[in-house]
Amino acid sequence: MIIVLLLLFISICFNLQAEVITQKDRSPKRAIIVGASVGMGRELAKRLAADGYIVGMAARRIGLLEELQQEIPTQTYVMQMDASKPYESADKLNEMIDQMGGLDLLVLAITGYYDCDFESDDWTRSLSVLEVDVLGFFALARTGFNFFEKQGHGHLVGFSSIDGLRGTAGAPAYSGAKAFCSRYLDAERNKYIQKNIPIFVTDMVPGWIDSKGDFDFEAMPQAYWVETLEDATHDILEAIKNKTETAYITKRWQKVAELLAVIPNDLYNVLSARPGGSF
Repeated sequence: MIIVLLLLFISICFNLQAEVITQKDRSPKRAIIVGASVGMGRELAKRLAADGYIVGMAARRIGLLEELQQEIPTQTYVMQMDASKPYESADKLNEMIDQMGGLDLLVLAITGYYDCDFESDDWTRSLSVLEVDVLGFFALARTGFNFFEKQGHGHLVGFSSIDGLRGTAGAPAYSGAKAFCSRYLDAERNKYIQKNIPIFVTDMVPGWIDSKGDFDFEAMPQAYWVETLEDATHDILEAIKNKTETAYITKRWQKVAELLAVIPNDLYNVLSARPGGSF
């Protein structure tokens, strides 16, 4: 009789524990997208919400975020955030994490590209891309990693660019800034792998994307393989789900990346010496 009662007690405890684990697994994941007002960030916010995420959306233009919030029927959060102000942005990111009750996925889809004039020899006309894509990117990424380290797990996704793989003559500061993003993410990923900590890092490397409201690359004479926003977002979501280390958006840009890694400088400069200065 005692043995039967003991087995019954063990069974109840096991079932309760299994139920707790099941409920935990069923709890919605939380994602924050910085740069959610336009383009890939905006589309990704809608798709993650449709996949069951509680989504936090941050960007400079709060009005666009509020409009997007009305399009999403599930629970969302919005916050005005200017990544060119790293101290303020880091504080706001922590505030949003607190408001949402945690964080599983942080996506940094930010750039100061569109505020720059790369044809000017005035260095201040290119400063925005360094403020956002280097200082702001680093501040927000490090803030996210700090939270993930305390939590013991997490996934950070950062957007770099094909233009960060080699020096792009038409936009030197942008090319250098995106190279920083890729190398920094690579370094953080290696650290967590070496320490065996389940914090995953994905470098999204897009090529030309018709991002509808962000910038019309179809109007640029040097643009090729211009992908639709829908196709690009499909590959981005797939990379997030698979926790891919380096994801080329879309996948065929990996062929360009492989070529850029081995092509000699003289041949690279001949092929890229055209309007825009990119490969």
